[in-house]
Amino acid sequence: MLDLLSAIDTDYDDLDYAAQHIDAGTYGTSGAGLRRALVAEAEEDAQLVGALLALPPGSLLRRLQAAEAPRPVVAGVARSIAKLKAVAVAPQRRGDRIGEALVRAFVDEYGAADYGVLYAQVDIDKPALARWYGRLGFEALGAGAPLRLDPHGQVAIYPLNGEQLVVLDLS
Repeated sequence: MLDLLSAIDTDYDDLDYAAQHIDAGTYGTSGAGLRRALVAEAEEDAQLVGALLALPPGSLLRRLQAAEAPRPVVAGVARSIAKLKAVAVAPQRRGDRIGEALVRAFVDEYGAADYGVLYAQVDIDKPALARWYGRLGFEALGAGAPLRLDPHGQVAIYPLNGEQLVVLDLS
């Protein structure tokens, strides 16, 4: 898993943490909100050919906790919004629709768990990736545009500089 996820152009410490714990069989999925590591194996030799990592929106949850939001509110957010943190496909298997299958499984699982919003962050300089998510039903919000989670716009998820959010509304 670590080799596959390390192929992603990123330096996210939590990806390294997750990959190491998945490889060791100790990746925890407890706590508020679903945390999932989905993997795809080749039928012919059971080699790992794809992986997806999804988790609750950590930065939003930390902001809510810092604002002393009631615990049920924080837990409710963790159980209704999920971030698709990473999708990785082995280079020799790109084009085989493995990433698409992983994302569809992610959408199905979180939809069945009554999540309302799924999202991912995409580099602005990778428009093909935003279009790929679009073909899977996600909407690109545009450079720097936040995902507003309440009618007054006070609760939102913001992309990092140079990124945009792609969002799938399941409600």
